[in-house]
Amino acid sequence: MSKEAKIISGVGVIFFALFATLIYRTNTGTQVVADPNLLIGQLSYMTGTKDAKVNIVEFGDYQCPACAYANTIVQQLVEAYKNNPNLNFVFRNFPLPQHSNAIISAEAAEAAGVQGKFLEMSEMLYDRQNDWAGSKQALEIFAGYAQNLGLDVKAFTDSVNQQKFKDLIIKDRSDGQALGVNSTPSFFINGEKITGILSFDDFKKKIDSKLQ
Repeated sequence: MSKEAKIISGVGVIFFALFATLIYRTNTGTQVVADPNLLIGQLSYMTGTKDAKVNIVEFGDYQCPACAYANTIVQQLVEAYKNNPNLNFVFRNFPLPQHSNAIISAEAAEAAGVQGKFLEMSEMLYDRQNDWAGSKQALEIFAGYAQNLGLDVKAFTDSVNQQKFKDLIIKDRSDGQALGVNSTPSFFINGEKITGILSFDDFKKKIDSKLQ
């Protein structure tokens, strides 16, 4: 074998080895596994711990209608597994540029999260999406939600006005892009990217198979 052929062969072996580390085989075919260091941020909202046996990560946009629909399923999943420490749901922000209130709504959810009401605010944002999605007074609307949830409204509005979670939101979106996320909602179960929005039953089947 010539020197050039040996070099080409060596490069091919290295490339194959690197590619092999990114995939694994399942009964349904080859699945790409996301980098765990990108999936869960240090400050990401989660219902459990990242050491759980099953981690479900969602990249979402509060102004996205499909995300609002998916959230009804997420709520069912969180409720169904709320007493199971082996399941952890993680939310990452992925505001889409075409949604004018995507970033401020993400700020609102994070600000509520500081006061222990992340899921509750997220639910209100999705359930009442049509009320604020095209509004120029989104913050006033969100302040009303904060009051309904019993939050310290001044602390809430100050946080949103000051964009205290801007860096976190940017990091979420950056990590999502690095993982190949280009639409919302995008879900990962233990690093496996899920195509489309699964039904509650299909989500549950996947989760239960990994809990065994």
